[in-house]
Amino acid sequence: MAATRTKKSIKNTLVGLVGLVLSLIASFVSRSVFIDILGKSYNGVNGLFANILQMLNMAELGFAAAIAYSLYKPIQEGDERATSAIMNFFAKVYRCIALIVGIAGALCIPFLQYLIAENLSKLPFTLLELKLYFAMYLANTVCSYLIAYKRTLIRADQNAYIISTVDYSSNIIMNILQIVLLYLTKNFYLYLAIMIARTVLSNLILDIIARKKYAYLKTYAKEKILPAESKKIVDNVKVLFLNRIGHVIMFSTQNIFISSLIGVNVTGVYANYALIANNVSLFVTLLFNSVMSSIGDLGVSEGDEHKYAVFKKLEYISNFIIIFATVCYICFYNDFISVWINEEGYTFPLFVVIMIALHSVLSFLRTPILTFKEAFGLFRQDWYRPLVCSALCIGGAIGLGYAFKPLSDAWGVFGILLAYVSTVLLVSIPIETAVLFKHGFHKSCLKQILKTFILLLVAAAATAGFYLLCSLLPGGIWGLIAEIAICFVGVPLLYILCTIKTSNFKFYKELAAKLLKRRKRAPEPQSAADTASQHADSAPTPEQQNND
Repeated sequence: MAATRTKKSIKNTLVGLVGLVLSLIASFVSRSVFIDILGKSYNGVNGLFANILQMLNMAELGFAAAIAYSLYKPIQEGDERATSAIMNFFAKVYRCIALIVGIAGALCIPFLQYLIAENLSKLPFTLLELKLYFAMYLANTVCSYLIAYKRTLIRADQNAYIISTVDYSSNIIMNILQIVLLYLTKNFYLYLAIMIARTVLSNLILDIIARKKYAYLKTYAKEKILPAESKKIVDNVKVLFLNRIGHVIMFSTQNIFISSLIGVNVTGVYANYALIANNVSLFVTLLFNSVMSSIGDLGVSEGDEHKYAVFKKLEYISNFIIIFATVCYICFYNDFISVWINEEGYTFPLFVVIMIALHSVLSFLRTPILTFKEAFGLFRQDWYRPLVCSALCIGGAIGLGYAFKPLSDAWGVFGILLAYVSTVLLVSIPIETAVLFKHGFHKSCLKQILKTFILLLVAAAATAGFYLLCSLLPGGIWGLIAEIAICFVGVPLLYILCTIKTSNFKFYKELAAKLLKRRKRAPEPQSAADTASQHADSAPTPEQQNND
């Protein structure tokens, strides 16, 4: 079982990484063409609608996470009847959700103009066009729920590489077609039509793959879920819905507040920063999603010390990502956008960039915590957190946005983001950490919370040093290349030097050595999600714990 988890985790990660890199390149080229041809206002609308639909996606309630957790055990035990029953239930749920999202989205259409601060007469589209654009975005979202439920089964069975292959391939094809159509027609409707076609086709392909790979689903097509299992899923969903509200509001509503309080053109500027941050987040999400099902498998089959050992190994990677991302965001966020878009008015002052970077980095900080919480089924223990955080984010964004806006549009954006960053850092993260450590690892969380704030201070110090160094370089593309080279070499080297004596570094050093020996028929390499199997059985010494 350990070797199987290891092999699948590595395969999921490698396939996903290759696809992600290729997809990112296509995505940035497509966005460049989009901005060049359609401009800042359309880019702002693109970001605004994405946020609105993320809000509507709360109708999903968290069923996918609850279903995935329920699938781990029957998949592990090879219980095809139970797996099919859960999937049949899931199919009905997602059809209902598609209908709810469609109706809710249609009800939003008459109020779209109130989410844009500017007078529509100053924008390059009419109110009718704005509503038609949103209707197409809505259609894409509704289509994403049709037959998409089988994605959850594929992922829960530790075969995320299949999803990565289909999604990234279809993304690349979509971006190429969008680029060609924009150059030929400059038509936003066709741009959106390609997006809808991509969603439908990718889900159809995954459905066909799932039908062949899990042929027993057809055999048990009428199998009904047990009442006890149904009740368990619904109970988890009730709390997951609150968690989903909190996550969407904390990380997916900035465009709505920026557009309604400051303007859609400023939203277009922010959308470019968000695009970069979101694409970087895709990498982090890929890493943890690739091992999510393995962690869920551990959650139903291993003891507390084993689970905690796996967490520490993944945390070591997560800490590096946080420091590396913070340095890179602040050192060349603006320089990258300036070279990429090559137009005036598409960058924010440094104080806004710092807030954007913090907002993104805090999502990385939560990722290992949330990954383990979800995989362990810890859905109910902090049910109140999303409500508190949502209220603080909304109230703070409106209050600080209005308070800072008279200074300038940039200060208005700063105020909005300050509300989000403060809420996530001071409220959400401490509560989530406490829940995981108390109910997942059965340990005190105080040391972990302290380590979190120390990590952010270390990231700030490293960023200040690298920023001063990069500020000495010339501007333009060659200066940007030099900055990237310095950060991409310097930050990993610094992290290795600071952690070289820890047990975590020794662990990954041994893992790298095993990977290099694969061609010589060395023992099966072990992944971050599972390699701790052989190490966790022997508890670390107090000296090792201090080093970690």
